[in-house]
Amino acid sequence: MLSPAERLALYGVPDFDAFQRAEYFALTGPERAVAERRKGPTAQLHCILQIGYFKAKHAFFSLSAPTVPAEDVAFLVERYFPGNPVTFRPVSAYEQHAQRTEIARLFRYRLWSATDQAALAEAAASLARRDVTPVFVLIELLAFLTARKIVRPGYTTLQSIIGDALAAERQRLAQLIEVGVDATTHAALRNLLARDDTVSELAVLKQDAKNFRYRMMTAERRKRETLAPMHHAAKNLLPQLGISQQNIEYYAGLVHYYTVYDLRRMRPAQSHLYLLCYAWQRYRQLSDNLIEAFEHHLRQIQQQTKEAAETAFVQAQAKRQQDAPRVGRVLLLYVDEAVADGTSFGAVRSQAFAILPRDALLTAGQRLCERPISQLELRWQAIDRAAARFKQNLRPLVMALEFSADPATSPWQVALRWMRDVFAREQRLSQRPVTEIPPDTIPKALRQHLWQFDAAGNPTGLRGDRYELWIYRQTSKRLASGELAVDDSLRHRRFSDELVKADREAEARKNLDLPWLDQPVEATLERLCVDLDRRWQVFGRELRPGKLKHLDYDPQRHTLSLRKPKADRDEVALQDAFYGKLAAQGIADIFHFVNARSGFLSALTPLQPRYAKKIADDDSLMAVIVARGIGYGNFRMAETCDIAYHVLEETDRQHIRLASLREACDRISNFIAGLAIFPLYTFDPGLLYGSVDGQKFAAAEPTIKARYSRKYFGKGKGVVAYTLLANHVPLETELIGANEHESHYVFDICYHNTTDILPAAITGDMHSVNKANFAILHWFGLKFAPRFTNLQAQLPHLYCASGHARDASQLLPPAGQIDRGIIAAEKANIDRIIATLGLKEMSQSTLVRKLCALPQHNPTRKAVFEFDKLMRNIYTLDYLRDPQLQRDVHRSQNRIESYHHLRAAIAQVGGKKALIGSTDLDVAITNQCGRLIAAVIIAYNSILLSALLERYQAAGDQKAITVLRKMSPVAWQHVHFLGRYLFRGNRQPIDLTALLANVTL
Repeated sequence: MLSPAERLALYGVPDFDAFQRAEYFALTGPERAVAERRKGPTAQLHCILQIGYFKAKHAFFSLSAPTVPAEDVAFLVERYFPGNPVTFRPVSAYEQHAQRTEIARLFRYRLWSATDQAALAEAAASLARRDVTPVFVLIELLAFLTARKIVRPGYTTLQSIIGDALAAERQRLAQLIEVGVDATTHAALRNLLARDDTVSELAVLKQDAKNFRYRMMTAERRKRETLAPMHHAAKNLLPQLGISQQNIEYYAGLVHYYTVYDLRRMRPAQSHLYLLCYAWQRYRQLSDNLIEAFEHHLRQIQQQTKEAAETAFVQAQAKRQQDAPRVGRVLLLYVDEAVADGTSFGAVRSQAFAILPRDALLTAGQRLCERPISQLELRWQAIDRAAARFKQNLRPLVMALEFSADPATSPWQVALRWMRDVFAREQRLSQRPVTEIPPDTIPKALRQHLWQFDAAGNPTGLRGDRYELWIYRQTSKRLASGELAVDDSLRHRRFSDELVKADREAEARKNLDLPWLDQPVEATLERLCVDLDRRWQVFGRELRPGKLKHLDYDPQRHTLSLRKPKADRDEVALQDAFYGKLAAQGIADIFHFVNARSGFLSALTPLQPRYAKKIADDDSLMAVIVARGIGYGNFRMAETCDIAYHVLEETDRQHIRLASLREACDRISNFIAGLAIFPLYTFDPGLLYGSVDGQKFAAAEPTIKARYSRKYFGKGKGVVAYTLLANHVPLETELIGANEHESHYVFDICYHNTTDILPAAITGDMHSVNKANFAILHWFGLKFAPRFTNLQAQLPHLYCASGHARDASQLLPPAGQIDRGIIAAEKANIDRIIATLGLKEMSQSTLVRKLCALPQHNPTRKAVFEFDKLMRNIYTLDYLRDPQLQRDVHRSQNRIESYHHLRAAIAQVGGKKALIGSTDLDVAITNQCGRLIAAVIIAYNSILLSALLERYQAAGDQKAITVLRKMSPVAWQHVHFLGRYLFRGNRQPIDLTALLANVTL
């Protein structure tokens, strides 16, 4: 039997004592949308809280339906509004409407009416083209209503609007597919699903390469050739469908989960849509794989030839130095007075051979007569020896790709086409006449190394192997700079092609509702620049007299450092002592306990629930999640639990998907946010901090995304789990390669957060800082707050906004001045970038990489980096002046470090800190399962702490509540990960009252 407090927790009523009721009800805009989207609270409970707070015209609280038990309402009113008169009586519909109208008037909202449904349905239809997932459409519709100050309609109404929009979108796409797919494409798509003996062609296409070796890349090229006609059809048809890149990825992802049998049973239009999206994405992904393999092999060849040339050069120098003294002694024989003039030359030669043997003397003499070989020539000789390698590994990759150039007359594109024609005729480059060589591809400094010459010094032909590798090196450079591009790829398209067109930009302006897009750029820059200069003035006044006690500044050395506060070790000891008092529980029992309260397992629906033969039970779902998360796998888990292997395998195949796992994690996150303890973790009531950081995991099996990192993986490969955390709750995680920069994914992981917990400030370490993150996060209404570990390193990045701030009297003068003009001039292009990111047409990682690859004089690149510089300086000066901000950022980052310790402990249960999976998708699913296990443990600890909080609040023990604020839910010493897992029989349900009966702080 639940207590009133526990029942209210199920409704998701926030703790207004800690959350500050006045601030909660004063929220407007996106913040209010966050508060109103809490899952669970009924309209009656919110009505009670609102009327009680505002002391409106009603002196009673009425119930018109038995949705909320009367004792719960009485407990709520007594808890939050003690002493208020409470009267329960039936009310008429008129009185209920009057109460709602009064509340809406107080908040300057208006009630939902039937006339609003058409506008909301139109917005839902537009949103479905951006992202077809129901959660996204729901969140955006709630934001739509909040922006227009309309009270949201009932759940059934929203469900109906969203369902109709998604159904209409499916019908629209089906009609376009039926008309757009010709007979040839139809036959090709059906052939993908036809079985050849035991394996379908689609199953072959789904297989990922394990590495960049020759055989693997040969298979990748064959897959690409198979998909070429379908990709061509998709390339023509998908633009006509009018769907976003996000939806294309969603539909393509479904092909990974549906079996060939499932796809055959679908309606042709539906399966054709999935397969066309898959062909479009997979073909371009294969192009990226070929380019990455090309870059990988080229780096290896260049590194090895460089090392071989350096070794040969050092050996030649050492040999020359070794022979020099003895050659000198031979030469001295000609001036030796002891050798008479009449001595025969044979005798002198005998003495010379005694000093240096004949062959060694001959070699040394020839070496002295010849011009010393340069290190560059040794490098080209090493390339000659490596010709067989790059012909085998590089040539097939480059020749399989179609490059475009900007400008179209690029000599490097001409050279690539010429080489393709020569190789297609099975000829050598050295056999072609000199007149065929593409002009402007051989610089003067390299002519002696790339041309062949006759005795008269005239070029007679080309050194084909050297020229081929030279073109490959230039191709790599031009791909990085953007001069060359591969249009049919995901990551190597031209930057201008990635940006949305003008019509889509107008759509983004209407839907994104961002201040930067709506406000004049001059006014925005003026306000920000005034703020920056004001901060400079205040910082200068406070630094000179030594008012900033947390900073140490040496005026002679011009060095700035931070005085680190003493670590509070009592918190760690207190936490260990608290969790040490709790009886240890098995992970299976904790799963059951958390699921009974949050219902997160209900998100793990089968891919096709209508055709599913059997709905998986909760026990099997828990077993599969634990098996993947701890690195056991289904076979090993079947040996150590009470569920058969075939049940685990079928459950895994039908229910464990990235989308469903994310939804399950979101439900746990939202559940934790509704607990009483959650607001106590917010150390700044006016600003919710989130933190991002990456954690290295070894890869149990090689995949394309797994890369080498000697520091973390030794001789093995691994990946990085990049995570967003807020108030100890892991909100989102993504896998990136160990070779990728973490700062490229800060915005992506924040923008993909689908929980009700929306942090307004994002902290990170120095790996999260680049030249665009401050700008991008500001444009989307977020504050970027990295932790600066070395303040001295930030001084060269300090700029002011106007000339008067560069006063000679400044103790710490700015390094330069912000160029406002270039930012204002590029407002239109910046808006296109924002629209592209907002519509999910391009990821931040692609944006930053392409921006950095643009020429330094590119105005868009300079404008984005300049605005980032402006926002970075505003934050940096705040960070230097405010010790509380430094502590908050530091604490936020410490929380994600604690979470990483928990994730490492979960992964190491299987014996090694690794993620299992044979493909990148499998590894990503394993990472999500590990996050889900961590979220379950954090939810379990939060439930325990919330129960204690309610006990101490009822007793009025403020001292205990203060201690409870310091307790972290990220702890696992009281959790059993090992042993025999009992998911079904002989379980011991957790009794919360008995567990906490003798626990005190």
